[in-house]
Amino acid sequence: MAAKGSSSVFNLKNSVHLGGNDHLYHIGLLQTDDLETRFHDIKYVCMGGKADRMKEFAEYMYVKLGKPENCEFETVNGTKVLRDVGKSAGRYSFFKVGPVVSVSHGIGTASLSVVLHEVLKLLYYAKCKNDVEFFRVGTSGGLGLEPGAIVVTKQSYDSQLFPLFSQVHCGEVVKLECRTDEKLRNALQDAANRAKVPVLIGNTMSTDDFFEGQARTDGAFCDYSEEDKINFLRKAHDEHGIKNIEMESLCFTAMCTRANVKCAVACVTVVNRLEHDDVTADGSLLQTWQENLYKMMAEYIEWHEKISTK
Repeated sequence: MAAKGSSSVFNLKNSVHLGGNDHLYHIGLLQTDDLETRFHDIKYVCMGGKADRMKEFAEYMYVKLGKPENCEFETVNGTKVLRDVGKSAGRYSFFKVGPVVSVSHGIGTASLSVVLHEVLKLLYYAKCKNDVEFFRVGTSGGLGLEPGAIVVTKQSYDSQLFPLFSQVHCGEVVKLECRTDEKLRNALQDAANRAKVPVLIGNTMSTDDFFEGQARTDGAFCDYSEEDKINFLRKAHDEHGIKNIEMESLCFTAMCTRANVKCAVACVTVVNRLEHDDVTADGSLLQTWQENLYKMMAEYIEWHEKISTK
């Protein structure tokens, strides 16, 4: 990958099959929608589960970046506001704020993979530079951590504790490497420290479902004991250094690795799964923890923008 500041254009391995009038159906864009003019300056793609959360993050970044003009806007009741580009498609929220894209990915691998394919193609059609950085920011269950701590993922594991993502191609299973960028995760940790929010680097378990795949006992089905659950979670923690559990990082890091883009995952923990399954924090505390993620990302992006313009 080219160094920061390179003029090399973003490329995809599948470029031979792309072209014509591609419809980025799930984010409501066509290849002919003047994508280069509108999106060529994207540098940071920030993804999270909930649509309203990513709208909130976009509005937060709009203020932190000094209300830049190179955003996607619309006028509502005579007031200029950030436009949700993806709203017309009805699947995901998608906001462009200066060099930042804030996009929701829904819940789980299937939902994430759909929108990430289309975001990658958007960068290709918009002729962005090839040093765009990707971030997943969200919530997770912690293992042995005080709720509220942010875990920056070093390595993602599946629900069988293997550090590979299984992708099916034409009926065959292909095992894919999942990497986060070391410099990027260290930079996020430094940004969190500057923002004075709790952070650590550790491994993450990424599962296919919320209940049984995460060894919960509060789902509609449970064919294992509380002891089985705790033994499995302790094995994940003690033998594999897993600090949190969520549902997207494995696919996210695998797709970014395939696309040869730098990526990082940072998720705030909202419960200690070694103690119980339920989230007991009230809404205001959960909001504070979520805002800590915003502070960390804003600190990183603002700092990075200052460095890149020197």
